[in-house]
Amino acid sequence: MVNIIILFLIFIGLIIHRYLTTFWEQGLLPYRFGFLLFANLFAFIYLVNYTWVFGLLVGTILSILSYFQIIYGSYLWLFLLPWLINIHRKPVMPKVSPVIYSGWSFLIIGLGILTVLNFFISDYMSLLKNILKSLDNNYTLFGLLLIGSMVMGNIIRIYLLKKYIIKKA
Repeated sequence: MVNIIILFLIFIGLIIHRYLTTFWEQGLLPYRFGFLLFANLFAFIYLVNYTWVFGLLVGTILSILSYFQIIYGSYLWLFLLPWLINIHRKPVMPKVSPVIYSGWSFLIIGLGILTVLNFFISDYMSLLKNILKSLDNNYTLFGLLLIGSMVMGNIIRIYLLKKYIIKKA
């Protein structure tokens, strides 16, 4: 159960990170050094968590995919789509939400605490073992499902972004 909560918080963190990165790229993010510090800490925390939950190989792959925002671009983009459409309809970039920005640091700290606790609560590779058990220990099927869902998520994202943002801009 703790593994699921940690993954859920990582996904929320990836969504918030993409939101804040949009402002950081535009130079509109106050306290940029603090954001970079927590972003790097977040990357380390999800590397540790993915490795503990999924094992070294799968955890490292998922960490790389998260770091290069491929997980966000494949699955989590949908949560920021209304905000992104709204940005492209307005001529001026909105200000960063202080609630989201301040909550980012608390999320990372809480995730770090849960990471340490997870070492004592769950076993190494416990979530991957459960997933593979449901797939009859078929790594190939697991990999194909992961890659196929990422490709489909990106195709849907590209289609919707072209439909709602590029034509409206």
